[in-house]
Amino acid sequence: MKRLICAVCLLAFGLSSPVLAQEKKTNAAAVPKQSAEQLIQNYRFSDAARVLQREIDAARAAGRSTERLEADLQRANMGADMLRGTERVVFVDSFKVGRQQVLASLRLSRGAGQIVNMKTEASNLRVQPAELGTTGYINELKDRIVFAAADSAHDNVLLHEAYRSGNGWGRAVPLEGMQDGATCQDFPFLMPDGVTLYYAAQGEGSLGGYDIFVTRYNADTKQFLKAENMGMPFNSPANDYMLAIDEQNNLGWLVTDRHQEADSTCVYVFVPNATREVYEMSDANRSQVLHAAQLHAIADTQTDAEVVKQAQARLAALKSANVTEQQGEKARLYVINDKMVYTRLSQFRSEAARRIAEQADRTSDEIERLQQMYDRLQQQVAAGGRTESVTNQLLQINKELPALKVQLHTLEKNMRKAELQ
Repeated sequence: MKRLICAVCLLAFGLSSPVLAQEKKTNAAAVPKQSAEQLIQNYRFSDAARVLQREIDAARAAGRSTERLEADLQRANMGADMLRGTERVVFVDSFKVGRQQVLASLRLSRGAGQIVNMKTEASNLRVQPAELGTTGYINELKDRIVFAAADSAHDNVLLHEAYRSGNGWGRAVPLEGMQDGATCQDFPFLMPDGVTLYYAAQGEGSLGGYDIFVTRYNADTKQFLKAENMGMPFNSPANDYMLAIDEQNNLGWLVTDRHQEADSTCVYVFVPNATREVYEMSDANRSQVLHAAQLHAIADTQTDAEVVKQAQARLAALKSANVTEQQGEKARLYVINDKMVYTRLSQFRSEAARRIAEQADRTSDEIERLQQMYDRLQQQVAAGGRTESVTNQLLQINKELPALKVQLHTLEKNMRKAELQ
């Protein structure tokens, strides 16, 4: 039965119907009595809990099973707790996009890695799992992939990882520590530190269909810690599929189907918080917190005009760089600070900073060249072409790449310093 549930979960983008869209809150006295599920969909979690408790009492008195009702009661209480803990987050943009166009709409820097469609990437897997998730995450070095999978020995679809092996991926193994609770995991995004992992899951601890969770890798125990629900506004009674954070541009991306038709999703762009700050709910501001949790209007979250202005400038620079790349030119982003992101060398005011930026570009190009050479050599080895010369070249590239990345980091730091003097 679990396998059937998971198979349905994996059809989320484009193939399955989403959880019921959110309905606008109405005056209870003017409409027919709402069911517990309708109350949950409208974020009236306490009212839903009271309705469910009455139904549980009636079922017990009649000798009927209360298992499903008690699970719904737990979900309603979870929603009430999540609402009270709604995080203050500044959202700077949102747009509707078809399910098949989601990945193309995410503007991530190269350092953030790559989110891929597993239908396309499946052909690169040496060993094919019985089931695959919807998207996978490939790190910046392109030597590690994280994705959801299940084999014939497991009931659940859980997150796995595999490492580069020639021109494909080696055998996938489950991520340690990720086996508890959820029955369907998918849509992973691993931060560049290799420690912080965001993903979506359906099952224990989820308010909607999919909820977004975060976990961190413990180097001492060599496994991921117990995942935490991201709470509101990132999660809702609908499906919340993906959360990705681009540290270089200090922008986050949230993909959800709340308020959307069956073939659409909404992508929200936000400013990640360095530390979590929640709303203090009271009778006076309850409506404000409710709207923030629902993402009722992103303008309501934009309480700091300067933060919004800077974030929108970074987002505009990313979009501009993407247009340049589509036109066949090399896309460049020069992050000076939170207020300034350049896309052309001519934008530099400091001649010294411009020269450093040019050197950084050459270093970046050399890193890309070596990485491409490394990939070609690995493909040659996989095809049975391992020779002493190939082995020596691979060893040399492995030696040069880390030094070049340190050099690039130093150049970018000096570039920013020179431009701001």
